[in-house]
Amino acid sequence: MNGLHKFLGGVVASTVLAASAFAQVTTTTNLGELSATPTNFGNTFNQSVNFSDIYTFSIAGNGSVSGYTDDSNTFRAFIDFRDVDITSLILYKGTTVNPTTVLDYDLYVPAYNTFTFSGLTAGTYSLAVNGNVSLGAGSGDLAKYSGQISTTAVASPAPEASDVAMTLMGLAGVGFMLRRRKQQA
Repeated sequence: MNGLHKFLGGVVASTVLAASAFAQVTTTTNLGELSATPTNFGNTFNQSVNFSDIYTFSIAGNGSVSGYTDDSNTFRAFIDFRDVDITSLILYKGTTVNPTTVLDYDLYVPAYNTFTFSGLTAGTYSLAVNGNVSLGAGSGDLAKYSGQISTTAVASPAPEASDVAMTLMGLAGVGFMLRRRKQQA
């Protein structure tokens, strides 16, 4: 299934980057090391464009990364046709954005979208927020989206039964040796 995720994520990323009814804009922002305290991200646009905003970040330990994006402004979209449509969120391993490093993706991105990417190991990641902006003719207003992202550590797994058994056998062996030494003395 992971191979299918990589393939589909690559297809989506390629499609979003290749589709160009408007100018294509790509920005990269380093969010630093994530923690449980949410980190803000987002972008503001003053022209109609297709965009791919790349947010690089790192996590210190194994865990999950979660957050949300918000591009809802139904009233303004209805009045002056100004809108930001986020079409996909794609998580990549490392800072290189290409189909071979896709870890997970979210194809259906509603106006207010929550996302969680689980099972991550310590390291550097890139989150690609892809979409398009349409501004009405003569609109001096800006269109924008915003979001927050944070990480939560995953608790260490419980020890395997075989590990516990080996530990108990080792302790029993040490106890036996100490008892034997005490009897010989």
